[in-house]
Amino acid sequence: MQPNTPAGDNAPTRAAARAAQHRKRSLILLAVILTLAVAIAVVLGILFLRGAADEPETAPPAAGECLPSALRITSDPAVAGALEAIVADLPGSGSDCPDVTVRAEDSAVTAAALAAGSAPDFDVWVPDSAMWPARATGQAELTGVDAADLVVGATVATTPVVFAATEPTATALQTEGAGFATLAGRTVAAVLPDPATVAASSAALLALQTALGGDARTFTALALALDTGVVPTAADALAAAAVSTTPTIAMTTEQAVLEQGDDAATPLVPVYPADVKPAVSVPLVTLADASGDTLMAVDALAAAIADAGDQLAEYGLRDAEGNAAPGSTAEAAEDPGAAAEPSDSANQAEVLRTWQILTAPSRMLSLNDVSGSMLQPATADMRRIDLFEQAAVRAVNSLSADSSLATWVFSSRRIGGQDWQEIVPFGPLGDPAHKQRTIDTANGLDSLVGGGTGLYDSVLAAVQYMRDTYVPGQINLVLLNTDGYNEDDDGLDLPALLTQLEALRDPAKPVAVIAIGYGPDTDQAALEQIAAATDGAAYQALQPTDIGTVLVDAVTQRGCRPNCG
Repeated sequence: MQPNTPAGDNAPTRAAARAAQHRKRSLILLAVILTLAVAIAVVLGILFLRGAADEPETAPPAAGECLPSALRITSDPAVAGALEAIVADLPGSGSDCPDVTVRAEDSAVTAAALAAGSAPDFDVWVPDSAMWPARATGQAELTGVDAADLVVGATVATTPVVFAATEPTATALQTEGAGFATLAGRTVAAVLPDPATVAASSAALLALQTALGGDARTFTALALALDTGVVPTAADALAAAAVSTTPTIAMTTEQAVLEQGDDAATPLVPVYPADVKPAVSVPLVTLADASGDTLMAVDALAAAIADAGDQLAEYGLRDAEGNAAPGSTAEAAEDPGAAAEPSDSANQAEVLRTWQILTAPSRMLSLNDVSGSMLQPATADMRRIDLFEQAAVRAVNSLSADSSLATWVFSSRRIGGQDWQEIVPFGPLGDPAHKQRTIDTANGLDSLVGGGTGLYDSVLAAVQYMRDTYVPGQINLVLLNTDGYNEDDDGLDLPALLTQLEALRDPAKPVAVIAIGYGPDTDQAALEQIAAATDGAAYQALQPTDIGTVLVDAVTQRGCRPNCG
């Protein structure tokens, strides 16, 4: 065993050992850091190369350089003038640069052609509202058409939707803080350019729907009232408001009012709604398969429009954010309240579809109970049939001239074992002779009263007839009027009727039954089931004074069933 001896001069001290260990750790840490740095550099290099591969091969044109590609622009006439002025100032315009052309075409026409599957003849489409590409795509999907794939780009210009009125009417509206909701008061007449072709009108309808809180019944009533004041164009609406002898507004855009100018025989001024403040937005729409050069050219066009506030203002337009150019007429007329909001394009297209359903011509078969109970007194001096006759005439007069109407009656065994009978065949109410015959028949229904209530067989026959003779583009419905229960024991019972109605149901050819029960003896539960089976509605008039109101309401609500609220 060796004795313990002191360490020699060459043995490491504890301090030296710690220092060596520290140097070793530092070297390891440095190696890790260098490894991470190399890895990060590699990853960033890969991402950079991938990003470069995704970029168009052509860089954006510098100031004064040509666009990388020719552009064929199809523009709504409301925007075409401003675009032509802006295009004239594009880099290289008028030289040997690729051509940039602007062709004016109504947005509704372009949208309809695209929806029908026509090949686009443009590189960029500039509609007067983002609603049009949404409508074109939606219509193509509904009809199963293979249409062009559109890409809706950024908004480049806007214009608020306003009420155009003469100075006295405008002052009164501004004093009362008028908005879309106040139209329900009917204190002012409204003229509406055709929503099917004028985007500002569908934006106004969406604003009206919003202002009413989605109240389908009130919206439907106002839509039908507006339908009587529809004119083809914004210019027609402005002209009608200018010559009206009663307070009247034209629903249009600020641009349309400003373009009318002070030189008009009766100048109009814009009134900015106090509640909902819609605006139509102008987008640049391209094709999904557009080349990189084309997209670069479109980007350059968008940048040029963004820098052309004065040229937009010259044509009555605001910039993409809704700002009027300093010193412009639009700025002088600017709404002191909140800024206008661009209308949601999908909802705007949907409200246009709703409008077209509501205002479509009606094809109505009026199926009227003439059983013996209709002779019972309803008031001290009137029978149920007397009250119904008066209400029926009012209902006929509430329908538009392009609607058609037929009159059937029913009671037990009217023709052999058949409970129903055609009295007046279908005909247009625009034909004075047919309308008068229908009114005369309504006034003389008391002469046909007799027998029991052959309800169920008559309802089925009427729905079957309407399905067999269905007319697309019209609201095909049966208006059922009765005061009692089914009394035909030899015919269908209620379960069998409902089964048959369900079998006839076809969403592509809807035939709704709108049923009205008169008085306390009505089988209202059965009427409600019949209405539900056809996506219709059931009403009940318990008091004699209800009959006229209920019948006219049922007729005017025909287009929003079953969702009128």
